[in-house]
Amino acid sequence: MEPERFAKEIHLIAEFLIISDDGTTYCLKADSNMIATSGLGGAACTGQPAYGRATNRRAPRKAIYIDGTTFRTVTTPVFTATDYAALTVGTDTLSIHVPGETAAVTYTLKKKVPEKVPSTVIGRQDPDHA
Repeated sequence: MEPERFAKEIHLIAEFLIISDDGTTYCLKADSNMIATSGLGGAACTGQPAYGRATNRRAPRKAIYIDGTTFRTVTTPVFTATDYAALTVGTDTLSIHVPGETAAVTYTLKKKVPEKVPSTVIGRQDPDHA
């Protein structure tokens, strides 16, 4: 007897426009399902430079949602500072289809993570005593 097969979720990764806190625009790779989610501010990318890989020093702003029943979390980028400011922890929700479930699961916003931008440190400036 062959095991029952479940339909796999298809995640299409594409580049979307993200506007940094300083106003610079980049293309950020993200799941295409996030672009359709209202409140995250995604739009199609039109030739801006790539954001690149997130590191410990540089990362886009994010929203972390949690399912109160299973405690599973979903982390999504938030593409504009305006949409980030409009999110309310404990109130905003995200509806996501989970493989094997018939209905979408509602996740509630647990945490907002601000954008990380590396700072520059200017070395000691000694006056010229010529």
